[in-house]
Amino acid sequence: MTDQSEITPGRRVERLRRAAGLSRERLAGLAGLSPTTIKFIENGKRSLTLRAAQQIAPHLGIRDLGDLFGPAVTLSLDGRPAHPSVEDVRRALTAWHVTIGGEPASPDYLRGAVDSAWQTWHTSRHQRSEVGALLPGLLDATQRAARLHNGADRRRSLAMLAQAYHLAQAFLAWHGDRELCWLTVDRGMTAALDADEPIAIAQAIWYAAHLLRAVGRGDEALERLGEARTLIEPRVADGPIEYAEVLADLYLCAALTRARIGDHGAWSDWAVARDLVHRSLPADYVGLRTRVSRPLVDVYAVMCAVDLGDPDEAQRRAHSLDPMSIPSTERRARHYVELARGADLEGAPEATLHLLHRADVTSPETVQFSPAARDMLTRLATDAPASVRAEAVDLAKRAGIT
Repeated sequence: MTDQSEITPGRRVERLRRAAGLSRERLAGLAGLSPTTIKFIENGKRSLTLRAAQQIAPHLGIRDLGDLFGPAVTLSLDGRPAHPSVEDVRRALTAWHVTIGGEPASPDYLRGAVDSAWQTWHTSRHQRSEVGALLPGLLDATQRAARLHNGADRRRSLAMLAQAYHLAQAFLAWHGDRELCWLTVDRGMTAALDADEPIAIAQAIWYAAHLLRAVGRGDEALERLGEARTLIEPRVADGPIEYAEVLADLYLCAALTRARIGDHGAWSDWAVARDLVHRSLPADYVGLRTRVSRPLVDVYAVMCAVDLGDPDEAQRRAHSLDPMSIPSTERRARHYVELARGADLEGAPEATLHLLHRADVTSPETVQFSPAARDMLTRLATDAPASVRAEAVDLAKRAGIT
C-alpha cells in the first residue's frame, strides 16, 4: 500500500479533481487559473503554491490545505517576504488628514515628483528599497494637495494622487498584505474618478485589472478593461499621443489576463497592442510611467506564451528580443524570470538557474520578492542535479530563502 506521505501535492490535486468529476479545464475556470497551470501542478512541472492551493481547495471540497500538501509539509502563513518599508507605506496609507492647513504643493511640482518616483522604479536595481523610501512623503504631499486645492488644480492633484496610489500598489504587490493592495486600488480609482480625467480613469482600471486577475477574477478584469478601452479609443485619433499609449497598455493587460486563464484569444489582444504601438507611436517611444514601447510589446509576447504553457513559443518570441532594449530595469529582471519559467517548464534546471542569475544581476530585489523566482529557487535548491544544486542554494540564500 502506498504511503500517503509520499504522494506529491500535484498527485493529490489530480486524485481529488477526478473524484470531484472535474476536468482540468473546468477546475481551472472555477479557480481562476489556466488549464496549463493545473496540468503542470498535477504532473509536477510546477509546484503547488499556497495561493494556488487556496484557489483550488474550495472546488475540490477541501477545508484543510493539509489534505493537498500532505502531513510532511509545514505551511507558513507568512509566505511572502516583507520589505522593511512596508510598515511606513502602511502608515502613510492609513493616515487620515482630519485637520489640514498650510500651502499645498503645486500640481506641476506633484507631477515632477510622481514622474521622478516612477523613473526611480524603472531604473534602479533596488527599486523597491528606493521607492519604498519615497512613497510615504509622496502619498502625504499628494493627499494634502488634493484636499487643499480647488477647481482645476484639485483635479490635477487628484490625478497625481491616483498615480501615487498606483506606485504604492506596484510596491506592495509582492510583499504587502492583500488588504493593502485592495486599498491602493480603491483609493486610486476614487481619486481618478474625482479627477474626471479619461487617462487617469483608464490607468486606474488597468491597475485594478491586475489585482482582479491575481485573485482569480480574470473575467471581471476583462470586463473592466473593455470599459476602459471604450473610454479611450474614441480619443486616440485626435488626442495627445498618451491616449494611444494607454490604449495599447490596456490591450496588453487584456492579453496577459487571457493568457493567465488559458484563453488563446490572448494573441488577438496582443496583436492589436502591437499594431497600435507600431502605427501610432514613434519607433523610439517609451511611456514615462507605463514603459509602453516596442520592446515591451515583445516582453508581453514572451509572458503570454509562458502563461499559455508553450515554452517553445516563448523561446521563439524571445529569440530576437535583446533584453538590454527593455526600457526598465525592473521589467528587464522580470523578463529574465519569465524566461526562467519557460526553461523550468521544459525541465532544464541549468538554464533556469542561469536565467535567475541574470535576473539577480539585473535587479536583486526582483528575485528576492518575486513569487515565481522564489518558487523556482526553492525547488532548484532541493531537487536540482548535484552539479548545480550548490549554486542554487547560494542564490537562494542571497534571496533570503532558507
